[in-house]
Amino acid sequence: MSSLADIMIVLKPNNNWNVDGNTLNWQDDITLKPTPEEIEQKKQELIAELPMKRLRYKRDLLLKQSDKYSLPDWPHSDSSKRQEWLDYRNSLRNLPSTTTPQFDSNNNLINVTWPTKPDAEITTTTEENTTEENTTN
Repeated sequence: MSSLADIMIVLKPNNNWNVDGNTLNWQDDITLKPTPEEIEQKKQELIAELPMKRLRYKRDLLLKQSDKYSLPDWPHSDSSKRQEWLDYRNSLRNLPSTTTPQFDSNNNLINVTWPTKPDAEITTTTEENTTEENTTN
């Protein structure tokens, strides 16, 4: 999110402007056009926010994948297994407040300690087959 249009959408969302290539065409007579310094500052702010946005995106996917284990009627093998899943999900929710994610040179998240996912429980549903006995009189 470092294009001029992306920056302007955040910096001046309600003003009349357009971007042609790398040129900002300001068409608003009421509000002053942002300075190149203001645009660069907003660009740096948006770039700095990217690791946390990526962390939240991945965290949200992991929460979604584990939603079923937090349902009160999920058939856990015992209460300790249920608590493992609740603790895991709580740790995921707390990640944004407990870590400062960064990108490495390949734009991979670093400086994040992801919680360990509990072993998935395999539940099977057995259907009892009922048979009718035919009796002849």
